[in-house]
Amino acid sequence: MPPLNRLNPCRNPRFSVVLFSICESPSVSGPSYDKQRKVHMGRQRSTVRTPFDNLTKGSHICYFYLNSEELSHLVITYFQAGLANNEKCLWICAEPLDAKTATHLLRVHYPELDRYLERGQLVVMDYDRLYVANGQEFDVPTVLNRWAAEASHAITQGFDGLRVAGDLSWLKSIQALKAYEERFCTFSLQTPIVALCCYPLARMNHVDILDISYVHHFVVAPQGSSWRLVPSARHRDLLWHSLVESLTRGMLAIDASGTIITATNMLLELFGCTRLSCLGADIKEFATRFKVTSMTGRVRPDTVNLMSSCDLDDYWKATSPAHGDMEFLVNIKGAKPNGIIPEVLLLIFHDITGLRTVDTIEGNFLQVVSHELKNPIQTMTALINLMKASVDDRESPVYKYIQMADSCLARISGALEDLQSVGQIRRDTAVINPIPADLTSLVLEALEPYLTNPKHTFICKFDKTQYIPAMVDPVRIHQILANVLNNAIKYTPQGKRIWLDLEVSNGAAVLVVEDEGIGILPTELELVFEQFYRGTKTRGSFPGIGLGLYVSRCLARMHGGDLWAETRPHGGALIKLSLPVSHNDTQFETLEKETI
Repeated sequence: MPPLNRLNPCRNPRFSVVLFSICESPSVSGPSYDKQRKVHMGRQRSTVRTPFDNLTKGSHICYFYLNSEELSHLVITYFQAGLANNEKCLWICAEPLDAKTATHLLRVHYPELDRYLERGQLVVMDYDRLYVANGQEFDVPTVLNRWAAEASHAITQGFDGLRVAGDLSWLKSIQALKAYEERFCTFSLQTPIVALCCYPLARMNHVDILDISYVHHFVVAPQGSSWRLVPSARHRDLLWHSLVESLTRGMLAIDASGTIITATNMLLELFGCTRLSCLGADIKEFATRFKVTSMTGRVRPDTVNLMSSCDLDDYWKATSPAHGDMEFLVNIKGAKPNGIIPEVLLLIFHDITGLRTVDTIEGNFLQVVSHELKNPIQTMTALINLMKASVDDRESPVYKYIQMADSCLARISGALEDLQSVGQIRRDTAVINPIPADLTSLVLEALEPYLTNPKHTFICKFDKTQYIPAMVDPVRIHQILANVLNNAIKYTPQGKRIWLDLEVSNGAAVLVVEDEGIGILPTELELVFEQFYRGTKTRGSFPGIGLGLYVSRCLARMHGGDLWAETRPHGGALIKLSLPVSHNDTQFETLEKETI
C-alpha cells in the first residue's frame, strides 16, 4: 500500500484541502443573522436540517471562528443536533467565551436547560478541568484517556455516544496542537465520539490552517446563512484506503494524465512488485515494463488517453517476472470527481490465464476421448447392421433386441459427434464444407428415419416439392436437424404431435419445429443453448449432457444462420432454424470451403 500522500495527485495532501475564505464568513449581526439564529435555536428540535444532524461516530471536525458570537452560534446548533440524537454533549470552553458565559447563552436558547443539566446530557466546563486538570501540564495520552472515560461514561448513562465541542485557543504552541490533533484523529475512529475542534482565526496563518485541517476529517465552512462540511484531504485518503483495501481483485488507479495513483496488493503480487513504484510512474511505463498489449486491439494500454475508454472491457496479455505470460479480462471504469475522490480511471484485472489453461486441457481431453471411441463405435455399428441382416423374422425378440442396441448406439454416436464438435469449436478448428444443396430435400432426408416411429405423429406443413437452394454442409445440417428432432421426440409424450414447417422470407429459409412436449421455461429460452445446461424441467428426468443445442447453434451460425427457441402459446417447445438461401448459381461457384 503506497503512502497516503501518494493518493493525492498534487503529491502534497495539505494543499488539496478545500478551505473557505475569510471573506466568505457570514455576517454575525443584523436581521438575517438573528432570524436564522431564531430558526435554529428557538426550540429544542428544529425543522431546519443542518450538516451536524447525522454525523458518524468517529467524525473529527475543525472550525475556524472570527469571534465569540459566531462560535456560540455554531456550537449551539451543533449541540442541538446532538441532543435530538440522544448524545451526551460536552462543551469545553476557553476565554473569552468561558463556561459561565456559555451556560448563559445556552439558557437563552434552551428554556429547559436545567433538565438537560440534571440528566447529565449537557455539560459545560472550562478547559482546565479536562485538558490540564489538577494543575498538570498538557499531556496527550492523559487527555485521550480522559476522553475515553467520558465516552464510556456517556454510554453507561444510556446515551448514544459523546458529542464534544472544544475551544483550543488556550493552547499557545501550534506544534503541540498539531501533535494532539493527529493523535486524536486516530483515537476518534475507535471511540463513540463526535468532536468539533474550534480555533480563533486571528491566531492562524495559512500554513497552520492547512496543517490543522489535514489532521481532521472535515472542515466547517460557511454557506450562506448556514454551514457545510468540506471533506479534508485526510478524509479523502481514508476513503481511498478503504476502497483499495476492500477490493479482492487486482486494481490499478490512474488519473486523467495516466499517472498511476495507487494499486491493490493483489495487483502488485500479480506483477511481482513489492511497492507501487515498481509498476512505473504512469500507464505507458507500466505497459512497456510488463509488455502489456491488447489481444483485441480495442483499447491500447500504452496510451495515456484511456479516459475515453470508460466503461469498456478488453482482453490484455502481459509478462510478469513472478508468473510469466498472463492473460487478463480488464474492466475499465471511470470514477467522476465528487469533491472527495478526484477524476480517476480504475483498471480492474481478472486473471484468466488459468481458465484458458483449463479450457485447453478440457479441449484436448475431448479430442482424445472422441478419437478413442470413434473406431469402436464404427465397428459396433457395422456388427449391428450384419446382425440385422442375418435375422429374417422382424417380429422376433432377437430382432427387437438388436433394434434396442442400435438405438442406444445411435445416441452414443450423437453424443460423441457433439463432443467432437465442441472440441473443434473451442480450438477454432471446426469447419464446414458447403456445397449446393436443396434444403427441402435435406429436411426430408433427416426426417425419414423418424416417420416410422409409431410413438409420435409427425406433421409436415410445408410443400415437399418446393426447391430451396442453399450453400451448406449436408453433414453439419443433418447434425443440427438430428439434435432438434431428437429433442422433440425425447421431451414429447407418446401419442403427441410434432409439426415441421419450412418457408423462405427475406433471403433466408426458416425451419420451425413445434411439439406438444414439456416445453421450455421463458427464463431458459437462451440458457438451453449454453453448453452443458439442462433445463429445469429435464434435470433428473431425461438422459442427456446438454450439448446438442449448443453445438447446433454454433454450426448454424457458421453457415450464416441461427438457431433459437420461442415460447409456444399452447405449451410445448418451438425451435427455429434459419439458413441463408442462394438466389443464383454464381454463388455456388464462388463460395469456397469456410473455416471458422
